Amino acid sequence: MNNIQNITDEELIHEFNKRFGENNEKNIQYKELIKELANVNSKLVASEKLKTNFLSNIRNEINNPLAAVLELSRNISDGSCNEEKTKKFAKIIHSEIFSLEFQLRNIFFSAEAEAGELSLSIVSMDVTKMIQNVIASFQHLITKKNLSLLISNNIASTDTIFETDAEKLHVILSNLIANAIQYSDDCKSIEIIAEISDHKLKVSIKDYGLGIDEKNKELLFDRFRQGQEGSTKSYTGHGLGLSISQSLLEIINGELIIESEPGKGSVFTIVLHESKKTDTDDIVLSNNGNDFLFQDPNSMIF
Repeated sequence: MNNIQNITDEELIHEFNKRFGENNEKNIQYKELIKELANVNSKLVASEKLKTNFLSNIRNEINNPLAAVLELSRNISDGSCNEEKTKKFAKIIHSEIFSLEFQLRNIFFSAEAEAGELSLSIVSMDVTKMIQNVIASFQHLITKKNLSLLISNNIASTDTIFETDAEKLHVILSNLIANAIQYSDDCKSIEIIAEISDHKLKVSIKDYGLGIDEKNKELLFDRFRQGQEGSTKSYTGHGLGLSISQSLLEIINGELIIESEPGKGSVFTIVLHESKKTDTDDIVLSNNGNDFLFQDPNSMIF
């Protein structure tokens, strides 16, 4: 009691103001915390919705080609197809299996990237051969849409060897070329320009298709997101290609530059800095990213 009596009115008011200020600051912190929690919850809900849509989408993307392959292979195996129909069915089976393998590979790479299990494997590779190999693998889709492919190779014939992670570059190029094919209108052209200078590889892939508006540019690298979603979308796929390409480029010291305008097409350019092999890397990866060859370029067999 004596202590309280000894406190002046001025000191008492100061103490009250101090307490009120602390409480007010805590209230502000609580409100900010509640706002952050609401924001996190909103993102979690959106993420779950995206993953649900992805699972529904990928189920169709996997089930449909499998069902087609099973039915077509059954028709061939029962001996009722003539030679012309067998060839036709075989082409369809190849196309469906190619699509399925391509999508599954992207899914596996996405899972490995999320788990942090992707590592560098630097090798010497022939850039020209790799680009040709990727294009050849998509030739059936290029032919189906009657697309013309224009390749401008500014890489000197004596300087086509580049040191990087060939497997990851193969996946990146495959996704970018697949996108160019998918979003190009029939009978249009796709242009590919490649060059090596100052220990940097630059590959540009230009299409004259749908193009991308500013709103969808922001979504390009979101996993599971596509410009069109739901059952009414007019393009196949799972929305992983660009996000995977971006993740892989970060690992192999590269970047992706996008120029696009709705109705006028898009240009996707990768700029990749050369990486040097370690002393333990004494083998070379071939043009398709799968076969190991001798390190000496003069002894390579393609």
